[in-house]
Amino acid sequence: MAAELCWIKIRLRFALALFILSDSGMCGLVKNIFGLVNENVTLSPSHKTDFEDITWKKRKDKVAEWPSKGDQPSYYASFYGRATLDPKSGNFTIHQLMASDEGQYEIESSSLPESESMTLYVVDKLLQPALTCTSDEENITVSCNGSENSNFLNYTWKSPVSYVHLSEKKVQLSRMADLDHNIQCIISNPRSNNESALFLRTCVLETNGARNRSGIIGAVFIPIISVLYITGVFEQWKRRCLQHL
Repeated sequence: MAAELCWIKIRLRFALALFILSDSGMCGLVKNIFGLVNENVTLSPSHKTDFEDITWKKRKDKVAEWPSKGDQPSYYASFYGRATLDPKSGNFTIHQLMASDEGQYEIESSSLPESESMTLYVVDKLLQPALTCTSDEENITVSCNGSENSNFLNYTWKSPVSYVHLSEKKVQLSRMADLDHNIQCIISNPRSNNESALFLRTCVLETNGARNRSGIIGAVFIPIISVLYITGVFEQWKRRCLQHL
């Protein structure tokens, strides 16, 4: 499990590094583009020129084409009515992004010295993660559950109270710590983030509440039993007195 989490972190950092490098305009690298589901994303050639013709492909399948000046762009497959090709800049914009749009894209043109490739990753807009906690006599364990199906998901924890990581999604802290503070879990991917906070004191209230309920039950029933007992003794004395009259 630890090895798997380590590999996920390495993969995320590597992808982000490539994304930063590609945005800086470095040549020789396949650009990585990240887009949000249901939003728009634009794939742009790094080489700026006066295009004579443009063809965009996804893997080896043609998705958009502008044959020559004076013609209108054509779109293919699921991109028909859902994409825009700008002949001036060469930009290819996909509208209402879907998970199935993820993959490697390539622009070809007689105006380019060579074709350019880029990889599109489609990520979810992250919802607020769910924070839950459990406690025993010594420790409190807090779990953060984000979007399980989100690629490149990263977890960050924040709290003034010291804690240790049990996993990327789970931390543990001492029950003897100052619990009058919040602990935050932030989830993020390259295009979205969200967070939740939990007041640590609530993690021990349930246990304390159970003890308090026991005390309340005892406080209610003990006086009642005492009254019943005294009443019974009084009735016995009363009967004895009547027998001697």
